[in-house]
This record gives sequence, structure tokens and C-alpha cells, in this order.
Amino acid sequence: MTGSIYRRMGQLLFNFWPYLLISTISAFIFVLLNSASIWLMASFINNVLTDFDKIVQSQLEWASKSTLTTNEKLKYWTNLLILRDTPTESLKILCYAILSVFFIKNIFLYIKNLLLRIVELKLVRDIRDHLYKHIQTLSLGYFHKRHTGSITSIVMNDVEQLQIALGVVFQRLFVEPINILTFVTLLFIISWKLAIIAIIIIPLAGFSIIGIGRSIRRKSRRTQQKIAEIMQILTETLSSIRIVKAFVNEKDEIKKFARESSNYFKLLLKRARLDLISGPITESFGVIIGVVLLWYG
Repeated sequence: MTGSIYRRMGQLLFNFWPYLLISTISAFIFVLLNSASIWLMASFINNVLTDFDKIVQSQLEWASKSTLTTNEKLKYWTNLLILRDTPTESLKILCYAILSVFFIKNIFLYIKNLLLRIVELKLVRDIRDHLYKHIQTLSLGYFHKRHTGSITSIVMNDVEQLQIALGVVFQRLFVEPINILTFVTLLFIISWKLAIIAIIIIPLAGFSIIGIGRSIRRKSRRTQQKIAEIMQILTETLSSIRIVKAFVNEKDEIKKFARESSNYFKLLLKRARLDLISGPITESFGVIIGVVLLWYG
């Protein structure tokens, strides 16, 4: 069943392959420029903290060598781009380079996100159209078994969640692996010892995020069920409002709706807590890695 769902989703997404292809290329360029921006920022810090004459001397030594390590080659090429006759001129060129890389990087980030959003919106539109068309072909027996509010919730809310999920899946399947691979490669170029330290710390953050993600998925399913129940109450009340008023049953309907709304709020709050804590956890592990690299590097 799961394989059938993924196959059908793949068939739907295949219709938008030009958008996805350009978005993937833009994501790849963004990751490369992001790595370049980090390297330039490291060069900026190095130029500020290191004596200019020592930098020039190192550059002359690298130029005279026949073979250089990958780290030395990157530093040599960066210095070729940046180094000028005076420290002030060199710092000015470095600042221009950092600004240019960040500007171009954000352009590709915008292209990636825009094309992905177009795919998300078109996919949601097509799925809603297919669902509505399918609903029109169902027998009356189906509508006796399923509540109207539940069907409405599937067409509106569940499909809306699919749009959000598509963006997350694209980020995790295409962007983040390339990002991780690029950063790990950069770490190995700088120092294999520091890269091993980072690789040891990264899985700790991964286990935490995986645990939080599973809990979020469970609460998301319960949230979707709860909003379907709320929509069912709303649909039944509005469709039979004359009966409710005839029997003066407004207070009971208000209490029932308020109870379900309160339960829905509690579920949303629990999910929000997990959503909001994942960012600080990831950032904390990132800071730990950065501090370790700075301390031992």
C-alpha cells in the first residue's frame, strides 16, 4: 500500500519535472555558494587575526611548492583572489567577495523556493480536483458511512498538509544531503581530525531530531483527526440550525464545540513545543561543533 502511494505521488510529481529539475540545480548551486561563503568568512577572520606579512609569506611559499594539499590549494586560490598590496585593500576585496557570494547565493535560494512552491500549489490543486471528481463517482452508501465534515477535512486540510510535507521532503532528500556532504568534505579538506570530531557529534543531534520528528508525526495525525471532528460538528450544527434553535439547544452545541476546540488547541500546542525545540537543539549541537573546531583547530 505504501509503495502504491509513493508510486502515485511520483507519477503526479513527474508532470512538474522541469520545475523540480531547475529547483534541484538551484539548490545545488546554493549549497556550493553557501560553502564558499563560509570559507570566505573563515578567510576574513583569518586575515583579521593573522599578521598580513605572514599571509604574504605563506602565499609565496605555496607558490614555490610543486605539490600542495587540497587545503593549501584552496587557501592559495583564495589569496590570489583577495590579496592586494596593502592589508586595507585586501580586506576591501574580501568584503566585496563576501557580499557578492551572499547576494548570488540568496538569488538561487529564492529561485529554488519559488519553483518548489509552484510545484506544491499545483500539486495540491490537482489532487483536490482528482478527489472532488472521485467523490462525485462514489455511491450513496459511502456518504452514509462517512460524515460530511470528515470528507471536507480530507479535501481541504489533509491535502493542505501534503503541500507542507512536500517542501519538507524535498529539503531533506535533496538539499540537506548535498549540504551535509559539502560541509563534511570541506571539514576533511581543512583537517581530517576535526572532521572526525564533527562526525562523532553530528549523530547525537540526528538521534534527537529523529525522535522529535516521530513524535511530531504522531501528533500531526491526531491533529488531522481532531480538525475533522470539529468540521463535522460545525457542518452538522449549521445544516440543522433550525432544529437546534427549535429545541433551544444552543448551549449544549456551544459546549460540545468548545470542548473539541480546546482538545485541538492542546494538540497544536504539544506539536508546537516539539517544532520549536528542534531548532534550538540543532543550533546547540552546531555551536558545540563550532566551539570544538575553533578550540582544537
